[in-house]
Amino acid sequence: MKKYTCLLLLITFIISCNTKKTESTEPAIETAGVAIMVDSANIKTDSHYFWTADMDNPKGLIMTKTRPVSEDSLTAASMIGMLNDQYPDVQISLTKISRDSIFIRIKNSTHLTQQMGSSGAEAYLAEVTYNLTELMGISFVNLQFKEGDHAAPGTYSRTDFVQVKE
Repeated sequence: MKKYTCLLLLITFIISCNTKKTESTEPAIETAGVAIMVDSANIKTDSHYFWTADMDNPKGLIMTKTRPVSEDSLTAASMIGMLNDQYPDVQISLTKISRDSIFIRIKNSTHLTQQMGSSGAEAYLAEVTYNLTELMGISFVNLQFKEGDHAAPGTYSRTDFVQVKE
């Protein structure tokens, strides 16, 4: 009888250790209209880049970190390449890096400013900003393009998309 009890406890322990957790215990940063989620249980190692915007949430824009950052191989050129692959209709190019800012140019911004809608343009700007500020020392992204109905050029930081609730 003792053998069966020990065996049953061992099996229960093994099953409970291998069960995947479906709900994150890591808190989101509470925001006014935007949330940042860093859920290590759901980080994808095959994701194309690091941050993605979700506009389908009833609370508004949610920025989710989709994979860990490999700082030693992360460069402005590689990040811009990833963003250009993800958004082939909005191609960005590096103008320069100065102190804590990266300067980006969008030669043809019609798709961004006229065709993505306000939510799509906001999600795009947030993704570009969050991903480029993963670069070491970069806090600001200066985007230069022809202004349109849904997006305006300027200098953006993560705080432009998130206001932390105190």
